[in-house]
Amino acid sequence: MKKALALCVTLLLLGTVSSYAAVGWAGQIWPNSGNTYLPTDNIGVYVQVWKDGCTGPSTGPCADLTGWLYYKKATDALYDSVAMTFNVFVGNNDELTATIPALSTQGGVDENFYVRIYDASDGTWYDGAQDQNGNSPPFTLHIQEGTSRDVAVTFRVDMNCVNPLWFSSGVFFTGDFLGPWTTCHPSGAMTDGDLDGIWEGTFVFYGGSNPYHEYKFQRNDGTNCFWDAGPNSNFLIDDSNPTQVLNIYLWHCQSWGPSEITGPGSYCVYLCCCDNTLWIPLNTPYDRPEVFGLELTPGCNPDNTNCSDPNCAPGQGAGNWNVVLGDDNNWYFTLCLIDVPGGPPAYQGCFCLTIDQILPVELVSFDATAGNEAVTLRWETASEVDNDYFEITRNGAFATRVNGQGNGAGGHRYSWTDVGLVNGTTYTYGLVSVDLNGARQELGTIEATPTEGAEIANEYALGQNYPNPFNP
Repeated sequence: MKKALALCVTLLLLGTVSSYAAVGWAGQIWPNSGNTYLPTDNIGVYVQVWKDGCTGPSTGPCADLTGWLYYKKATDALYDSVAMTFNVFVGNNDELTATIPALSTQGGVDENFYVRIYDASDGTWYDGAQDQNGNSPPFTLHIQEGTSRDVAVTFRVDMNCVNPLWFSSGVFFTGDFLGPWTTCHPSGAMTDGDLDGIWEGTFVFYGGSNPYHEYKFQRNDGTNCFWDAGPNSNFLIDDSNPTQVLNIYLWHCQSWGPSEITGPGSYCVYLCCCDNTLWIPLNTPYDRPEVFGLELTPGCNPDNTNCSDPNCAPGQGAGNWNVVLGDDNNWYFTLCLIDVPGGPPAYQGCFCLTIDQILPVELVSFDATAGNEAVTLRWETASEVDNDYFEITRNGAFATRVNGQGNGAGGHRYSWTDVGLVNGTTYTYGLVSVDLNGARQELGTIEATPTEGAEIANEYALGQNYPNPFNP
C-alpha cells in the first residue's frame, strides 16, 4: 500500500512539473525565407526548441514535444505536413528536422512552409517560430532551375584591420557548396598575392548549380579555425559570364566598451578601425565636456580591476577620438583605430583606455568686430585645463597664436586684432585650443568683413571638436 501510494505521488509530481513547464521558445529555423533551391533538391528544414527541464543534453530529447513541418507550393491551397524528428542538441535546445521532398516542388514556383511545436503534456501548440534572420512564418523558398554554364566565382575579404598573427595559417571562404559548412577547407583557401590586405579565392560552380548561395569567411591562427562573427553573406550566380567577382567583405569587427563614462579612470574597450566607431555616453555635469590626458594601452591588464579582461586579445594602432553631440542631444566620446605614418598598423582588439580628467573648456563667447582694414577677435572661456595656447586661423591658414591660461576654473578673456586687411572682403576665422600634450580642440568659427568707417560685431558659431589621434 505504501509503495503504491508513493508511486501515485511520484506520478502526480511528475505530471505537475510537465504540465507546468510549457514550451519556452522555438525558432532559429533553417532555411531562411528567401533562399533559393533547385527543383531536384530535397530541402532539409531545422528548428530549435526549448522547454525548461525537458530539452537539452541533461534531460532531452524532450518526449513531450513533437515538431510538425507544413509545406506547399505557393499555387496550392492546402499544406502537406510531416512530423519532425530529433537531430542534435544545440546548447539546452533540442533541434528537430524534417524534409520537404523534391517531388513537392516545381521550378519557377515558390514553396511555402512553416513549423509548429506540439506539447503533449498540456495539449498546447507553439506557433510563430521565426527563421535565423528573424522572419515570421509562413516562409517562402524560391525554386529555380540550375545555372546554364560553369562560372568561376571569386570571393574577397579585407583583412587590413586584423592582426596577421590571427590568421597565420590562412584565410578561407566556406559555404554549403564545399560540403556541410566545412571549417578551413583547402578548397576555400585564399591568397593575398599583391599584399594589399585583400584576400581572394575562387571556386568553380558547374552548370546546373543552384544560383543562390550563402557563404562566410574563416581564419586559422595555426591552432584553431575561427568563423567571422558577422551574418552569412549571399549571392546569385550570374551565368551570363564565365567569371564573377563578388564585392569585398570587411572582416567583421564589433567595438564595445563601458555603458558610460562618468569621470576619470581606466576602461577596457574593444576597438575597430574607423569603419566601426565606438560611441560611449559621457555622463557628466558639463554641457560641453572635454577629455584630457588620454592613454591607450594594448590589452586589458588583469591586475587593473577597472580595466580587466585577460581573455581579450590586445589590439594595436593609434586611437582617433572625439567628443560629439549626438542626435539625441547627449554628449558622446567616440573612439576608433587609425594608421598613423611611421606608427604601428591598426589591428582590432582590446585596449585599456585611461582618462586623466574630464572638465569643461567652455567658450562663453567668441566675437568678431570688423573695422577699417582690420578685424578684432574677442573670446572668453569659462574654465581651462592644461591649455597651452590658442591658435587662430584665417580662411583655413594659420594666422597667430595666443598663450592660454593653463589651468583655471574662473576662465579668462582674450583679444587679438588682425590688421592690413582688404575692406569689403569677408574673412573666416577659426579658434582652436591646444593643450600641453598637443591635442587640438576646435572651439568655434566666425566671419567678418572689414568696412571703412564702421564697426560691425558678429557672434561666434561653435564647431565640432578637433579629432585627436594618439598613439598607445
